Amino acid sequence: MSKRNFSIVVMALVALCSYTSYAWMDRWAPKLQGEPAKLSVLSTNAVVRFLQRNYADYEFSSKYAEGGEIDLNEDGVKDYVFFVPWMGNGLNACGYYTHFIVSDGKGGRIENSLDSFGAELVDVVEINGKIYFRHSCFFEAFEKSAHNHWVFQVFSFGKDGIMRNANREVGGHLPAVTIFYSDPKFKQIELTSADKAAILKGTKPQFRKFEIK
Repeated sequence: MSKRNFSIVVMALVALCSYTSYAWMDRWAPKLQGEPAKLSVLSTNAVVRFLQRNYADYEFSSKYAEGGEIDLNEDGVKDYVFFVPWMGNGLNACGYYTHFIVSDGKGGRIENSLDSFGAELVDVVEINGKIYFRHSCFFEAFEKSAHNHWVFQVFSFGKDGIMRNANREVGGHLPAVTIFYSDPKFKQIELTSADKAAILKGTKPQFRKFEIK
């Protein structure tokens, strides 16, 4: 397969992942929809500069990565969002490294990193006047189901620059959905306390000090 054809296939897969992720989330987690936040899209050069500092092999992913500028924690300082595709095969073609660089209230910044599926800038949303990141991920079997599941959540951004799970802020919603493709049909499962703890642990953002140069 030529590089051009491969690029077309990747673009189609990314578009399909984003479309299906939105469709599932809107159906099974309506409280998480929100409205796309008003962010400024960063230039390709700005995104590439971020990739150069953080990724050894960035040339191909830079064609599909995107970034935005917005005040995530409402402290009057512009923050930054970067979504970088994994560039894997199969389902991993839908995967993204997500980075949220947020002011910490002390003159510095915190970089929050979290893997996601089908992530786009429109997943930075406003719900009831507050900014959130609308997150989707893929989990293996839970206690009451042997199937794999899509799990939908939201994250918010503190004045200290740290990104935290915010499901309770929007109604304690933590939907896990099985999609059976043969019919097709959707089934939302009941999560046990152990399942919820595993999800929260497995999707806890990593954070570190970061300086914009």
